[in-house]
Amino acid sequence: MFKFLHAADIHLDSPLRGLSRYESAPVDAIRNACRRAFENLVELAISERVAFVLIAGDLYDGDWKDYGTGIYFSRQMGRLAAHGIRVFAVAGNHDAASKTTRALETPANVKMFSSRKAETVLLDDHWVAISGRSFATSHVDENLAAGFEPARKGYFNIGLLHTSLDGREGHAPYAPCSLDDLRSLGHQYWALGHVHRQEVVSEHPHVVFPGCVQGRHIRETGPKGCVLVTVDDGEVVGLEPVALDVFRWSLCEVALGDAADLREVHGRVREALSRELEAADGRPLAIRLHLTGVTPLADDLAARPETLEHGLRSLAAELAGDALWLERVENQTTGRLAQDAALAEDSPMANLILELAAVPASPDGIAGLEALLGDLLEKLPAEALDSETGLDLRDPAIRARLVEEARHLLIGRLLSTGGAK
Repeated sequence: MFKFLHAADIHLDSPLRGLSRYESAPVDAIRNACRRAFENLVELAISERVAFVLIAGDLYDGDWKDYGTGIYFSRQMGRLAAHGIRVFAVAGNHDAASKTTRALETPANVKMFSSRKAETVLLDDHWVAISGRSFATSHVDENLAAGFEPARKGYFNIGLLHTSLDGREGHAPYAPCSLDDLRSLGHQYWALGHVHRQEVVSEHPHVVFPGCVQGRHIRETGPKGCVLVTVDDGEVVGLEPVALDVFRWSLCEVALGDAADLREVHGRVREALSRELEAADGRPLAIRLHLTGVTPLADDLAARPETLEHGLRSLAAELAGDALWLERVENQTTGRLAQDAALAEDSPMANLILELAAVPASPDGIAGLEALLGDLLEKLPAEALDSETGLDLRDPAIRARLVEEARHLLIGRLLSTGGAK
């Protein structure tokens, strides 16, 4: 019997996105989060006395700012080497984009598989055959699995590959292949990377995405880590997900239907945040709040989004200090009864509401908006156009959402102030 760790998408020294631009954001909690999660991986390997560690691509996050990233990695590999633990890795699309990575020697206990063709390493002490192939460039559209040799008889065969398989939502189609492609080779375990959400694609054979070790933005929610695999008599007998993350992201929906006043809103949000904190198991937490439901408060909430957000941020700070941060508050409540009552009158306010309701959902139908956005895109810095934090104004879906939020805010202000006389 032996154990091994399967990890991927470590993205060493990648920044966590979506918080640092805010005043009072928990900078200390998010700084070096990817490093600290990687240290947890190393400590887990040592404590579990694993035979080896697999890294299925994207160890790095592109070119390093300096050589500190490489020195840090070598130091961690030295810790594993002191316990006789080897590491087998393939380069993913982010690794292949790094010129600095290719210029340095890998630590002695690390095997980085070739990008020219699939290679196989035999570990006769455990009768294991590990096959892998790295990315040569940051964009690989060929089926790398097609170049792997069939499983070796008498060995526990592992395939190490960075791939999107036949496609995964939110991930670019890199090194595409099918599940049948993998099954046909006869390997007992396929250690995959690239998809940041943990997924056991198949159990016969095992085809596994371990997910990333540390969520870096609001689209990477929930526990992140690796899988601890136990093999006995040539078969997988244990597959245990292990959380390694040191900072967690969460989407939290709070229903405000029939909420009578702001105190009740705060009470419901407090209960929801408390549940999220408990589920985070002591980790600092960033939350995006979705406020939903039909409530008579909807118009006031929509009319003053800054007041709502600052009030809820204060509540979060009171509840958990720097351990809790609201990444964004999205108010999706509706005050349909108040709007219907206003529309029943023959008044300027009713006419304005009808005009706002008639604005096309698509920004393409709003005269002058395209030119305005084009001018804005030229002036904004590149870091402001971040698709991973949902702020990319080039994305039609983001533009449509902003139009709807503006409509919601304007109608709310009309209703809460009595409208134009």
